[in-house]
Amino acid sequence: MQFSNVKGMLVPVFGLLAIYASTVSAHNQTGSFTTGLAAAVDFYQATCFDDGNGTPSYLEAQVKDMTASTSKVSILAYKGTSCTTNKCAQFSVDTTDSNTTYSPLVKITQGSGVYSIFVMHTAAGTDSYDVAFHCKTSTGAHTGTSVVSRQQQ
Repeated sequence: MQFSNVKGMLVPVFGLLAIYASTVSAHNQTGSFTTGLAAAVDFYQATCFDDGNGTPSYLEAQVKDMTASTSKVSILAYKGTSCTTNKCAQFSVDTTDSNTTYSPLVKITQGSGVYSIFVMHTAAGTDSYDVAFHCKTSTGAHTGTSVVSRQQQ
């Protein structure tokens, strides 16, 4: 009897932990440059959508260089090809390797849809990184964000 009670309590707890874990990591993408090429570029697409929290207004992104090396990791995030009022492309670099802080935050205000994020490093060798993505409403509330990897070097 006691085992079935414990089992009955643990199943919902582990279910909630699984949901929490996927929610926390859903906006981060780790990667690495393994080809050794200085010109290596990883390419991701983040889609911003209304998940019930509101219509997306912008994408925020930043990168953390997780390898102690001479190479620095940077991101270029953009959406659209015709920008008259808002900046449709922004660049950010993490200038300090292997610490706990990310590069300066970039914000591209281009509404719902697909944003492109390029992750690059500045010198030959291997490097690892963590990119944080967040789609937000005009009031700053988190809304639907999905990320797809398109190219890994």
